Amino acid sequence: MLDDYELLYLASENNEDAINFLLEKYSKTIYLKSLKYCDTNNDIDDYINEGILAFYESMESYNEKTKFTTFLNACLDRKLLNYRKLQDRKKYSLLNNAISLEDQKISENSYIDNRNNPELVLLNNEDYTYLRNKLLKKLDYNEELIFLLKEQNFSIKEISIIIDKKIEVIYRIIKRIKLKTKELMSN
Repeated sequence: MLDDYELLYLASENNEDAINFLLEKYSKTIYLKSLKYCDTNNDIDDYINEGILAFYESMESYNEKTKFTTFLNACLDRKLLNYRKLQDRKKYSLLNNAISLEDQKISENSYIDNRNNPELVLLNNEDYTYLRNKLLKKLDYNEELIFLLKEQNFSIKEISIIIDKKIEVIYRIIKRIKLKTKELMSN
């Protein structure tokens, strides 16, 4: 039986068996940490997905100064806490961005809802289309396929079945898509 250090070395050499073994070994840890940070059962899959991404990131950045379990737990806590903060920000953004009608001295009849403003909707759609097309040009075949399937709201499991690749591979490809998206947005 190989220990974590040997498995991590094999995983760094892209040994799928080692990666799968480590993921299976730590899947309970990922699940329990996800439960800790998730506030509703509806979101648990998203938290587990973030936990799996944190697992892959921890494998890539592990440097043997501490035990892998300690390092993984720290990575999971950081990633899941950041994800929860992001979700809370999204949840409360409507309240945070609300305009007080009394402060602005705007009557209810004169308030314009920007979501129904055709001009703004069109501009937002054009921005999204422009960025989407630029991103698609940067993606390789597998990345583009997964991006398009995710865009159509397929789950990771469904994508795995459709393109006949392991879930772990799908997560790695999604991570690459996210990195390319960040690069595109920062330029």
